[in-house]
Amino acid sequence: MHDKMAGYAFAFVSAIGLGVTNFLFTRSAKALGSVNTTFYYYVFALVIGMVCWLPFSENKQFSISELKWPIFIAIAMFISNLTYSYAVRYFDTSTPAIIRAVSFFITGLIAISFNREHLSLKDWLAFLLVSSGILLFGYGRHFVK
Repeated sequence: MHDKMAGYAFAFVSAIGLGVTNFLFTRSAKALGSVNTTFYYYVFALVIGMVCWLPFSENKQFSISELKWPIFIAIAMFISNLTYSYAVRYFDTSTPAIIRAVSFFITGLIAISFNREHLSLKDWLAFLLVSSGILLFGYGRHFVK
């Protein structure tokens, strides 16, 4: 149970970090431009990542071919962040951020399709509830005049 609580805590902190990032991205994009903001935070993230990795690196042996996974992650994150940087040009910050929240659903579909994971009824109900919330808060204001 203690491990799950730690997992929930880390996931919640991650969600807060993404929310803060989305908010700050708009301010930075107004000052630097959205593409410049994306470029510079990747540069700063690389420096921060190297500083953190050096003292805390894992001593796990792996094949060089397994580096394909972080490369795929970097490509997907690059596409996600670049397209987000363009999306905030057309909307206020909250709209692309809410649309981006659909990523949890995409993650679930990929896990079910490729990893053959099975979801309980509770998980499916959670998907339905969160999807309804995204639709209501993300798109509802555009339909109600």
